[in-house]
Amino acid sequence: MPLFDFLRKSDFNKGVELSLAGRYDEALALFDRSLARHPGHADTWHNRGAALSNLGRHTDAIESYDMALTLEPGHCPAWINRGNALEVVGRYEEAIESYDRALAINPKHAGAWNDRGLALGALGRYEEALDAFDLAVHHDAGFALGWTNLGHALEVMGRHEEALDSYDRALAIETRYVDALSLRGALLYAIGRYEEAVESCDRAIAIYPEFCHAWYVRGSALDALGKHAEAIESWEKVITFDTAARFQWYYRGLALARLGRYAEAGASFVKARESPRLCILDPGDEEIREARERGVIRKGER
Repeated sequence: MPLFDFLRKSDFNKGVELSLAGRYDEALALFDRSLARHPGHADTWHNRGAALSNLGRHTDAIESYDMALTLEPGHCPAWINRGNALEVVGRYEEAIESYDRALAINPKHAGAWNDRGLALGALGRYEEALDAFDLAVHHDAGFALGWTNLGHALEVMGRHEEALDSYDRALAIETRYVDALSLRGALLYAIGRYEEAVESCDRAIAIYPEFCHAWYVRGSALDALGKHAEAIESWEKVITFDTAARFQWYYRGLALARLGRYAEAGASFVKARESPRLCILDPGDEEIREARERGVIRKGER
């Protein structure tokens, strides 16, 4: 039987269909069965790796991509997906090397440039990341994710107006792109344009009501506008969706204290300190001590 006819009826194609349906365990079993018969088929190894990645088994996925690339060194998608898996496990330098191999095959691959930028950003190499995102949108001007990541890189570099323009470019392509709306809101908040920040977050929330980041930024902007009760409502939304969101409990406590609701504020700070979730915006005990010293939290409350 010719190879094309075999593949059309094979476990491989059934596995691809199951992967597209999100049934990765079943797909993996079919890819394994196919490889038992035809171990030299690079696409099967590649799709097996993708199924493993979607199951969270990234180290196993890398091994599968390596097999695909041993068989077919010019397999561009395998190099990209290998890079993605390496990024997830924190092996950023190797991920960049993998993206570079993909780009040596296809220098105009916008997705590979974008992913390379993300890995560079994770290493703090922001100038290089910016160049990579620039190339991503240069090769695909309709790449909303690329514009969003370019905006974030510009923001990190302090180029705020350019960053806003980049987020707006992303939203011109995908008007319902909640990540771009929320990041735009966060930048507007950071530069003191609080009303616009609330508006941007409201647009994101109207599309995705459970988007914690947008609720958080909205609460911060409302708090900065002196609308503490509304800010509390926003932060309570985050807590509803993610009870371990430690920084939400903290800022909720500050807003309650500003409203003179000290007992509730104290209980909120206790929740903040007990929460297992740590994050970039997570306040430490030092911040809580300083808040107490400023009179925001009364003595005896934590």
